[in-house]
This record gives sequence, C-alpha cells and structure tokens, in this order.
Amino acid sequence: MVDRERQAGPRVLVIRCGAVGDTVLATCVLDPVLARWPDARIEWLATPGSAALFGADPRLAGVHRLRHRKLPVWLSPVKRALVRASRRDPYALVLNLESAAYFRRFAHALSAERVVGYGDGAGWQDRHGVENHRAVLAAAGLAGDAALPRLVPAPPPEGLPPRFVVLHPGNSHSGGNRVNIRAWPAQRWLELNRRLSAAGVATVITGAPDEVALAAQVAGGGGLDLAGRTTLPAMAGVMARAALLVCTDTGPVHIAAAVGTAVLGLYGPTRPTQTAPYGVPGQVRLISHDIECGPCYGTPRHKTCADNRCMRLITVDEVFDAVLTRWEQA
Repeated sequence: MVDRERQAGPRVLVIRCGAVGDTVLATCVLDPVLARWPDARIEWLATPGSAALFGADPRLAGVHRLRHRKLPVWLSPVKRALVRASRRDPYALVLNLESAAYFRRFAHALSAERVVGYGDGAGWQDRHGVENHRAVLAAAGLAGDAALPRLVPAPPPEGLPPRFVVLHPGNSHSGGNRVNIRAWPAQRWLELNRRLSAAGVATVITGAPDEVALAAQVAGGGGLDLAGRTTLPAMAGVMARAALLVCTDTGPVHIAAAVGTAVLGLYGPTRPTQTAPYGVPGQVRLISHDIECGPCYGTPRHKTCADNRCMRLITVDEVFDAVLTRWEQA
C-alpha cells in the first residue's frame, strides 16, 4: 500500500522485488527520474524485507510490499490492487527492473503511458546490475549514464565512537544445512576485531536479528555491538558515520556504498563484475583470491562446496593491513 503523500506529479512505479543488495543497486534509477520530473510521485514494489530500506527516504511517495513474487495478478491482492489503482490514476512510466516473465506480464497489466524494462526496450546482459539498470533508464529517455545507487539513512543510535570501522560478520546467503559459501569464518572476524582494538581502531559490529549470536562472538574482541538493535535505515545511518565497512558479499556491503562510505569487501564465490558494491572511484576495495573452482555461485558446483576454500584463503593479516591503510589515510 502507499505510505506517503506527495504533491501531484507524474506517477512512476519501480518494480524491483529482490533481496536487500539487489534493491540497493536498483536505487540508481530514483535520482534520474526526479531530475526529469522533480514532482514525480514515485512508488516502489518491493519484498517486505527490502521495503524497510526506504523508511527514511522522502523520494518515494509509497512502497508496496509484495510477499509472493510469482503469483499472477488474479491471485495476488497486492498486484490486483495496483492494477485497479492504475486504472483510476494511470502511471506515466513503469520501470520494470525484474527480468522474470511473470513481472513483465504484471507490468503490462497496469495502466501506464509507457512500460520500460527487460524485454521492453532493454535486455538483461552479463554485466553489473547497475549497468543493466542504466540501460533501462536510457531506454526510458532518462539521463542515467552516471547514475549511482543512493540511500537516505535514518539517524543512527546514540553512543557511537567519534571515529570507527564497522564490521558486519553476518551473511544472509546461507544454504540450509550447507556451508554458507559467502561467509568469512567467525574466528577470523573475532581475531580481526581483537587486532583492530589493540591497534587503537574503534569498531562497531552490526547484524540482523538472526545474527546476534555471531555478532556477540565477534564483539568479544572489543567494540560496540549493535546487532539486532537497528532498523535498516538506522544501520545505514551507522554506516554513513563510519570511516570504513568490512563485509562479505551481502546486503550491508551495498548499503554502505550507497551512503558514500568506504567499503572493504571480502569476496569469494561470487562475481564482482556483477555483484560488487557500486561507488565512486577509490570508494570500494575488494579482497579475493582466484582459484580453479571459482567463481562458482549460481552453478551446480557451489551446491557441493564443502570447505569454502575461496573465503578461507582470505587471511586476517591481509584484511587487517587493508583496514589499517584506509584508517590512516582517512
């Protein structure tokens, strides 16, 4: 449902119902839309979890929460309500940033002057998501060649150190009983935190509610533990204050980049050319090691990975040295 009110202007719907990181990358379309139509009423169709990203964002007139992506219009109350509302007040533009056929069918069920997206003026290619979204903007006639993801953070909790590094040890991409192949070992996070604390670098540990136990383990090495105690916009506020975020390939690595914070990403099984955080030159540094079986994410091989070797090759020494270099440069 629509959460906020804006003065009347062209009505625009952005369709991107992905995970947190996918949604952050798609925010690159918002500022180009507003550059074209400053009074645009922009709505976003998101998953319930990712919708929380927009809790402090005045650029959006509303956020619609879609729990079941694949349901056809007639079985989805959210999609059905949007179709009906569009008949009363048609969209000037629908930007469909989903590549699945069922989202394309939904987009064309809406009353809209234009529908632009993958399969409608642009094609999803083997490149970074931001570059694909820029192609959609170009197909819509919007200036987006330099568009970057951007989030609006909420105020962070009180009590943050004057200067600090954020450690985010959790990773949402667990595979049931399988090893979480995007994760860096918990013991290494703990050792990194201990060494940073001993070097005089203040740390703040963040995490989702289901990552509280892991964060507490890492916080045993020092620092302020905020895991499970912030909303996503407030977590973005913490990261906006930080000198650096250290994180694996998961949503918060993109949140930090989208609020302008320097990022040190620990990457293993995924392809940075598609999933790296997107920022200005010099903002993002990745640590990874090429091995014969990688990158394997999204292939049959990753389902049989038992030792997470690509992530275990990343040492505490190299991460510590990279953090200290950035800390001393800032």
